[in-house]
Amino acid sequence: MERKLLEKSEIIKLIVDTLDDGIIYIDTERKFRLFNRKAKEITGIIFENPASHPAGKIENGDIVILADNEINNDDGGMNVDDLACINIKDKQISEGDALVACGVYNNSGFKPEYKYIRGNSLTTDFKLSTKYLGFNITSEILIKDNLMRISVNGVSYDLSYVHSVGHMVVIDGETGQVKFFQEKGYTARKESIAELLHGEPFRAKGLAQDDIEVIGAEIEDIFEYNDLFKQIDEILQGNNQEESSTTIYELNKRPGLCSIFPMKYEGKLTGVMLKVKDLSKMEELLKDRNELIIEMEKQSKDFHKLYTDIPTESFNEYVGNSHIMKEVKFLAYKASKMKFNVLITGESGTGKSQLASEIHKLYKPEAPFVEVNCSAIAPNLIESELFGYVGGAFTGALSSGKMGYFEQANGGTIFLDEIGELPMEMQVKLLYVLQNKVIYRVGATKPTKVDIRIITATNQDLQEAVRNGTFRQDLYYRINVFPISIPPLRERKSDLYLLITKILNKICNKYGIEPKLFSGQALNKMMSYNWPGNVRELENIIERAITLCDTQMIYSEHINLEERKSDMSFKEQVAEAEKEILQRALTENGNDKKAAMQSLQMSKSVFYEKLKKYEIAD
Repeated sequence: MERKLLEKSEIIKLIVDTLDDGIIYIDTERKFRLFNRKAKEITGIIFENPASHPAGKIENGDIVILADNEINNDDGGMNVDDLACINIKDKQISEGDALVACGVYNNSGFKPEYKYIRGNSLTTDFKLSTKYLGFNITSEILIKDNLMRISVNGVSYDLSYVHSVGHMVVIDGETGQVKFFQEKGYTARKESIAELLHGEPFRAKGLAQDDIEVIGAEIEDIFEYNDLFKQIDEILQGNNQEESSTTIYELNKRPGLCSIFPMKYEGKLTGVMLKVKDLSKMEELLKDRNELIIEMEKQSKDFHKLYTDIPTESFNEYVGNSHIMKEVKFLAYKASKMKFNVLITGESGTGKSQLASEIHKLYKPEAPFVEVNCSAIAPNLIESELFGYVGGAFTGALSSGKMGYFEQANGGTIFLDEIGELPMEMQVKLLYVLQNKVIYRVGATKPTKVDIRIITATNQDLQEAVRNGTFRQDLYYRINVFPISIPPLRERKSDLYLLITKILNKICNKYGIEPKLFSGQALNKMMSYNWPGNVRELENIIERAITLCDTQMIYSEHINLEERKSDMSFKEQVAEAEKEILQRALTENGNDKKAAMQSLQMSKSVFYEKLKKYEIAD
């Protein structure tokens, strides 16, 4: 086969893309004709980052987190009036102030949290750390490092700066996922804070993103015009033909060590080559980073990748973004890829049937899914309901017979909810079905084969039931091949805001009601409640509030919660609260004791003393 030769331009591109310096070529018409990969990385047109997000825009109800060291003087162009988008209307905040803040976009019912200081007084690190609507949020300006850092539930999004910059992270108000984070080069992507707060869309970020088209673009299409490009323009206009000294300039607020070279062909100026070294990377190399820190960062990335491997379209209806719910979703995703028998446990109202449905959708969405509540069927009818019957099998039976739930689910999934309520004689017959993959209709002498996946659920302690003799041990082992435990809502309160938003929108859509909003007091009332009835109770409370409320805003008076009175002493109540706080911190930090201890700002000795006192398992 004849070998195809590469065009000269392709060869040049391949070569320059391997260089460690950024190389940019601008012709005499001020258009980019060469822009190598390293230059794109330095200027933020592309970037290596384990985090990613799809394209979109900020929507009403999203949580917006800001860090700005000089309002209105940053390259984002955000002014004081723009802060009204997240309900900050403080007349004391002025142009040039430094601000760290978080609030809900376009919803005056939620009180924001923020701190500000005069920009010229910003001489030490400036930080806002809060638990806002269930999310652990930190927004800080790190002076010594010239770094803006916004963290959401322990995941940090950094943006370095030279003089002034605005940093923003946005949490989706429905899913709880970070839907946008600022990155270097955001001016080139037209993603300044002001633009996005005013409703402009943002591009996708991630390793699979498409490059911004730079070849053929003019200088102002990609860069903020500054002294660097003034000097380039002087060369292109013939006013200066000398090679420049290497100088630090900003490229879209990113520090770069830049050299300018006039390019000539046969004595005639054809353009300018710009060579750029990434100064921020050079500074990082000078920092003392030992192997332990590198390994910890790697483990952190691997941990996050564990959950990002789940397809984004999975579990869209199953709300929860806390660490413990990510584990539940991950286990459910793994269960969907096998035909193991799955046992879902959890308190009433935690969403066991919905999770079973989500597993089935991922397993075989086109096949039937049959849900059976074992406790809702009379004991004398349960066999005929599950397995069906032949004509004339008993008094009152249809002459044509009837297909049972197992046959209806043939080729798909049967979900047996409240499996612990199954009578002992039916447990024997279910065990037979699990072992032999056949059923007998009531009154039949011949078996019927079934190809079926079985998912069971219970709010009981089946192991205790086995010990008490009310549940067969052999059946327990058969159904408990792949167990998934759903935590109660009180143990994952960081998911509450997401659930409240999702349920509110779902009910309004269901009844054709104009979208409503919760006031800050109403939300706080729900956030501080323990929800013994879990998600089902939450749905009932919200539906009742919508029914009672005639206005767009739902107030705390519409939230009817029957708080349980405690007969514990003050000391006992404090101890109970301490225990719950420790357990929640461990859950939210993935049982990482060090991270939980730091989030609670406790000393090591006190932290471990409390764990021992409350018998919280290691």
